[in-house]
Amino acid sequence: MYLSPDGIQPVEFGVDWACRLGTLRYLRFTGLPVVHISPVEWQLDPQTIRQAAHDRRYVEIPPPDPSVLSFQYAPTAFPGAPFQGYPSAGPAPSQARRLTKKISGEDRVWISLQDFKLSRGHVAEIASQARMTVVAEVADTSDRIMLLARPGSPPPGSEFAKPRFRPGSAGFFTAGIVTTMALAIAGCAVGALTEHIWLTILSAVLGLPLLLTSVYWMRMAPKSVRAGWLASRFNGSRSVQFHPDVFGFTSDLAAQIAASHGYFYTAWARKSNGQPMEMVFVRGDGESTEGTSTNDRTSENGDVRRS
Repeated sequence: MYLSPDGIQPVEFGVDWACRLGTLRYLRFTGLPVVHISPVEWQLDPQTIRQAAHDRRYVEIPPPDPSVLSFQYAPTAFPGAPFQGYPSAGPAPSQARRLTKKISGEDRVWISLQDFKLSRGHVAEIASQARMTVVAEVADTSDRIMLLARPGSPPPGSEFAKPRFRPGSAGFFTAGIVTTMALAIAGCAVGALTEHIWLTILSAVLGLPLLLTSVYWMRMAPKSVRAGWLASRFNGSRSVQFHPDVFGFTSDLAAQIAASHGYFYTAWARKSNGQPMEMVFVRGDGESTEGTSTNDRTSENGDVRRS
């Protein structure tokens, strides 16, 4: 697997290589029934392409041309199927009302199936009634998260064209921790200097829980909200770093959300002792269209079911 604590193994191949691999992995193996990939055009070795296809639940099939590799989408051929939501004859009225309220007045909104306890089809149906469509979709075995948007709304990432001091941003996260620590230290200092020992004890007793809350408060928010916060990190900067645990997402889901905004995972930033700290994402120069056609044959369209 490319997503592991060790990062993409051949990181020494460079950022361009990582972006090409990310484009292939997340923007080509999207659930199309059949995909044809030319190793020469993609400048990737066949084994790397096969691994990327395997990671995205594709099995290799005989190619139409010896210059390409061909793959068929076969999600049931792999263990641990991507999360599909909560199938039922129809959405519960309370959940449907909750989703309708969530998307009302919004141009773009991320929706977690785990949050709303609905199936993928029910979310798409309710969104359609509100004149919204599914424009991006990420999933692993833990959850499926869908980006809903109204026709004519800007593409993913354009709403975060400039860095903002907002929940989910690195500045906001750091400010919360620093402020909490400063208040606790100030309380202890004032208590010690004024001989109000009760203030020192109170600051010490409350300081640790508040500090832990300031670190983990983001995970207390619904996953739909956290997905929006995570997406806001991809604001046009050349590179973005964060640990997916901060947002409560798996590495794979984080990488898929990043890819939907044109950012691709390259490696883990590590401490001096080798301990992984944050995933590093780099913005691609643009979505490549190379490597998916050969001799007038193209990857076959169909009912796209992203996973």
